[in-house]
Amino acid sequence: MNLEELAEKQVRIGEMVRIEEPKKIEYVIGVDQSFFKKGKKEYIISVSVLFEFPELRLVDENYVVEEINFPYIPTFLMFRESDAGIKAIEGILRDNSVAMVDGSGLAHPRKCGLATYIGVVMGIPSIGVTKKKLFGEVKGKGEVKEIFAHGMKIGYEIKTCRKCKPIYISVGNMITPERALDVVRKTLKGHKLPEPIRIADRKAKELRLKYLSNL
Repeated sequence: MNLEELAEKQVRIGEMVRIEEPKKIEYVIGVDQSFFKKGKKEYIISVSVLFEFPELRLVDENYVVEEINFPYIPTFLMFRESDAGIKAIEGILRDNSVAMVDGSGLAHPRKCGLATYIGVVMGIPSIGVTKKKLFGEVKGKGEVKEIFAHGMKIGYEIKTCRKCKPIYISVGNMITPERALDVVRKTLKGHKLPEPIRIADRKAKELRLKYLSNL
């Protein structure tokens, strides 16, 4: 494992990001992961859920379980999580879908968070959503603030419920910051996280408990 080479790969992928308005969004795919260990081996469970947009009707879901050998290294998580995430998405991907990923997009030191990596590799629109800010400067006042990084606006900080801390939205690929914010807002249902990620997170945790109970 050569982190310098991996960092260079991230820079190349970040340079391939397209910031543009999607022609049409009919589906939103929520993507989240959980992990468990069996002996000395570690496994990832990657869950994808497909929602009609903007109706938010769950129409399909998929998950992938794989052994992982890449360690947890901040800002390099896409090399640990992306393969399983991409396979989970491929199982339910439809035309005019946008992937909403529990991970950063351009809010990353090298413009290549997990959402960007998945979006560029798959050639699909993607949005990064995180509970904590990884990178960038937040500007503004109120419940919605802009996030700037790499000399441009890349997303938003938004407070989604009265008593919860804000979440951080950033462009992954093939979408604008404004459209990313709009999609997140339209997929909120009274919880901190947008529904596609909230459901993917819940299902990933349920599967983790299932696998752990069978160890």
